[in-house]
Amino acid sequence: MIEQQAIQMEEQSINLKEQATKLKEQAIPAPARELIPRAHAAALAGIGDLAPSTMVIPNAHYLDPSILQAELRTTFSAPLLVSPSSAVPNPGDYLTMDLMGKPIVLIRGADRRARLFLNICRHRGAQVVEGSGCSRRLTCSYHGWVYNAEGSLVGVPGREGFGDLEVGTLGLVELPTEERHGFVWGMRDPDGVLDLDAHLGPLDAELAAWGYHYDIAASMELELSSNWKCALEAFMETYHFPYVHANSMVGQFTYADIVTFDQIGRHHRLGVPIHSIGTAPEPAEGEHIVVIYYIYPCTVIATSMLGGEMLQFYPGADPSTSTIRHTILSRQPISDPDAFYEDYVPLMQAVIRNEDAPVLERSGIGLGAGHTDVILGRNEIGCQAAHRQILADLAGYFEGASEKPVALRVGN
Repeated sequence: MIEQQAIQMEEQSINLKEQATKLKEQAIPAPARELIPRAHAAALAGIGDLAPSTMVIPNAHYLDPSILQAELRTTFSAPLLVSPSSAVPNPGDYLTMDLMGKPIVLIRGADRRARLFLNICRHRGAQVVEGSGCSRRLTCSYHGWVYNAEGSLVGVPGREGFGDLEVGTLGLVELPTEERHGFVWGMRDPDGVLDLDAHLGPLDAELAAWGYHYDIAASMELELSSNWKCALEAFMETYHFPYVHANSMVGQFTYADIVTFDQIGRHHRLGVPIHSIGTAPEPAEGEHIVVIYYIYPCTVIATSMLGGEMLQFYPGADPSTSTIRHTILSRQPISDPDAFYEDYVPLMQAVIRNEDAPVLERSGIGLGAGHTDVILGRNEIGCQAAHRQILADLAGYFEGASEKPVALRVGN
């Protein structure tokens, strides 16, 4: 088994090097170019940026139902990065999803605008569409009510039975939506105000510099028996790489436990050097770095020379469950015959499914048993930063309360 993995790793290494050679002549995005010297220096020094001290997160922060309810009302009332725009490239293209218990449909209208709607028929609440596809009309399978791609109700069988209704007011319930930087952003609350300028702050220019208009190579969802923050933490540090990813490309190609860190408003970025950056006094030519963005509140994007990975972390019905949505992005058109995602996608999905997920489940079980808090080291600076943003939300929510949850008693 180990011998087969070694052969597979060697073949994949050759394939990646060939792809890197093809991409070397392409312009390196400005944020990556900026970080390369710092990441290279950190790799040579054998140490990256560190937080001022360790941080202790009380066990209750992952288990207290009142904390989860507060997060839903505060943290998850912020604009959410819902999907890459390329999920619905053409008029009529649609994609359904569950957004923390709310059935949602993302659809591009005839006017080429992407919109988010509650996937709920206004008649009796059934979903009007399933899966993904392309159609100018969405027809509820329960009683045949029909909606167009802009969400308007355009067909009611047996119209005489509803003669006293104003059909024009019974379109699908729309969620605040905006497209920017190759992504669709939205709110969970139909009455929410989507102020993307305020939400992104200085990250707006940073994302613009990447030009995120990538094809989707693949996507998958995993249901976990662990808190959403427990899952999120694993993708904002590389401390675990030698232990969890020793036999996969993630562990083989990347400097472990060495990152640069930059706070960008409520968001942050990590620069992770890969081995091909070299050990010479100057970094090797090319984009030998992974830039990991935490986009508040629950999205992580890890870039690469090929494209990147987007991970979204959503709470489950109770504090000890969560969902990870994993999307592989490609800088190359997926239709390009030079694209090698047929081999690459299963390997990357296996890293998440077979390496990360089992460890996260074990962490969830351990935290669920109680008796132990979470200790975040100085080297887990990204995890600490994300927790501080979420804790600030909770502190504001419980301000003035006579009794504050134990989960807010965070210490170093």
